[in-house]
Amino acid sequence: MKIYYLSSEVFPYSETSNLSKFSREFSIFLNDNKDIEIRLMQPKYGFISERKYILREVIRLKEMKINYLNKEYIVNIKSAFIPNTRVQIYFLEYDNYFLNVPELLYKSRNGRFYKDNDEKFSFFSEVALETLKKLYWVPDVIVCNDWQTSITPILLKEKIKNDPLFKNVKVAFFVHGIDTNYNFSNNLFEKMNIDFDKKESNQNMLSLAASYADITYVVNNNSNKKVVEKALNKNKYKIIESVDNLNTSEKINLYSMLNQDIHSLV
Repeated sequence: MKIYYLSSEVFPYSETSNLSKFSREFSIFLNDNKDIEIRLMQPKYGFISERKYILREVIRLKEMKINYLNKEYIVNIKSAFIPNTRVQIYFLEYDNYFLNVPELLYKSRNGRFYKDNDEKFSFFSEVALETLKKLYWVPDVIVCNDWQTSITPILLKEKIKNDPLFKNVKVAFFVHGIDTNYNFSNNLFEKMNIDFDKKESNQNMLSLAASYADITYVVNNNSNKKVVEKALNKNKYKIIESVDNLNTSEKINLYSMLNQDIHSLV
């Protein structure tokens, strides 16, 4: 089984929350299964050292042309292995969006969230899907995480209409935390030529992603139940325990359960 894992942060390259270490640990667990081939992707933030982590150019993915917001963009994808593992990870390099992002990732050092977060990370999702065509590598399952990659299942469904390459790809969506960033602007949907509910002032991406995904998980981080229900908006989901609260044996049990669930999608 082939798994494409998308995350805005993966330890040790970037870390603002438990998403980072979960992405590393769960991907390593999956990679240890002989019947699974997993590849990850995250943005190449400016503070990530190419020398320290031995990032290499991928000739096939060099100077890729991407159509986004009715414009053409030139991007590069670099590759590495998560330190001390054989788990392959790709890095999207596009300076205008990611070069000057600080370690806080989603907000400036004064604590203000960037207004273009929705545009920036939707671009990441768009490139992540287009990269598959260049690689001639089609996953069985795409794993998406949080609002940062929440538009992925929507883009996937849109692409299926025009490209049979993606028709059998399933999506697993993980919600690790809930904050105000999960609301994307209607203007972004208009520019991306994606249908949206014009009655709403903005688009609830956690709810939308859950409605398009084949399975959704919400990590138990002691979020208020009403907050979770509002964010997921009547969509079905499974609650899983935060790995921060688990010992090694409990983590293995959780990852095994998730692995079985993901296998059942195919």
